[in-house]
Amino acid sequence: MVPAALYAFHAMEKSSMEPLYRKNYYVLWKCSLFCERIMLKFVISKPAPFKYSLKLENIPNGSITKKLPQPPTTPTSDIQTPESTAKSSIASNRSKSPTSSAELSKTNSSTRSASESNYNGNNNAEIAYEDDIGQGQEDAASSRTLDVQRPSPFDRLTDSIITNMFSYLSTKQLCRCSCVSRRWHRLAWQPTLWTTIQLSGRRLDVNFALKVLVKRLSRETPYLCLSVERLFLNGCHRLSDKALELVAHRCPELLHVELMGCHQISNAAIFQIVSRCPNLDYLDISGCKQVDCMNLPVEPAYSDPKDFLKQRINLRHLDMSDCSLLDDNGLRTIATNCPTLVNLYLRRCVGVTDIGVQYVTTQCLMLKEVSLSDCPRVTDCAMRELAKLEYHLRYLSVAKCELITDMGVYAIAKHCYKLRYLNVRGCVLVSDKSLEALSRGCPRLRSLDVGKCPLITDHGLVSIATNCQSLRKLSLKGCLHVTDQVIEVLAQVCPDLQQLNIQDCDEVSREAYRLLKRCCRKCIIEHTNPAFY
Repeated sequence: MVPAALYAFHAMEKSSMEPLYRKNYYVLWKCSLFCERIMLKFVISKPAPFKYSLKLENIPNGSITKKLPQPPTTPTSDIQTPESTAKSSIASNRSKSPTSSAELSKTNSSTRSASESNYNGNNNAEIAYEDDIGQGQEDAASSRTLDVQRPSPFDRLTDSIITNMFSYLSTKQLCRCSCVSRRWHRLAWQPTLWTTIQLSGRRLDVNFALKVLVKRLSRETPYLCLSVERLFLNGCHRLSDKALELVAHRCPELLHVELMGCHQISNAAIFQIVSRCPNLDYLDISGCKQVDCMNLPVEPAYSDPKDFLKQRINLRHLDMSDCSLLDDNGLRTIATNCPTLVNLYLRRCVGVTDIGVQYVTTQCLMLKEVSLSDCPRVTDCAMRELAKLEYHLRYLSVAKCELITDMGVYAIAKHCYKLRYLNVRGCVLVSDKSLEALSRGCPRLRSLDVGKCPLITDHGLVSIATNCQSLRKLSLKGCLHVTDQVIEVLAQVCPDLQQLNIQDCDEVSREAYRLLKRCCRKCIIEHTNPAFY
């Protein structure tokens, strides 16, 4: 309180000394006089600067001294006022005192050092006023004057280290870090950290968020965000075509886009993405129920949308699962304009038939992964068309396509000898003949799902286990005719088996289960038999 009182004392002395302030001036003068009586040396006869230093002795880094800012000083007025008279009387009393100024300073210094020692947990710490320091020691004290406030551990890190740490943060975390300090704000908005934008959540106003992010990231390169390469907006139900078109115009270097579950997206927004981003490689629009890829707008420079798209689209991965409006015509447009497709997923696209699959296999000759699960109108004709892909095909899923029979699986086994994954779960017309054909034609098979195929027995499964010894995953869920014979063969010839599903296989005994656990120690067995626990 005393430094604050003196600061106000000098400030009021500098003022014009209106009558309103004179009373407060006198009160402050009385406070300072009382402080002097308790051996705190404050010279108010002249407006001397008030300074003190905090000296911490025996610290590894040396002595630390902090100088506080001094209050403003003003020359003494020649006008005789009650206050000036009081100050002159105090000065005269000091001159008559038998105790010298040096002795009084020494006494005050020792008193304060004894009462204020061990400051802040450090040994031999004391508060020394600048008036207590001699003229010869003042230069030495100022030479080792340092700031008491120690820097934060983050302040010792270089910009490159902090930038590397920021690279592991998500979009929301980066935005929060940019509000910490000016330095973090500068580092958090570096273009190298914004190669990926990831937003999610139903309550998020994703349209406004994208607008702000795109505007902020395009400061260095006006109207362009050349650093953004990956965009994840899964589950953003409020995402509109306008916001996505803005991203398509400002981010031409996009490589990876995921819009899973964005129900408000239409064909126009998808067209802007695939046309404005020539390097786009990955597109996931599963769950976008308004997209059918049919009514594409035509640019003025092109008379046909096909001519426009052929020079732009280089997609390799396309996921249109749950796009219920997609039919054969839309699939034909996709196949014609995306000949470089490698992975195509059309799960639960109920409008796709064998004709659409024929368009795909005719135009997209580099397909490696195809999923037609839950497409009820797909038959053996589609399987024969997929067999034309031959050695390129590695992954095929036709789960719950109840019209597929042994003829379709036989065509795949005959031509696609590099097949690694096959899912025919729920294909009730598939029997042991299909498994025998697969064991002969696809010896590199690693994952097989024949769950809920009632015609599958031990005979076909033993053939698979014997000839496909690189098998890693096998699902027999709901195969009621599976017995211990299959489990024993798997334990002997497939030691690298990693996952086995025998749920609802009531014919498998506890002994066979234990045998498989001993022989295939890394195998994870899924079952529903309480006796196995």
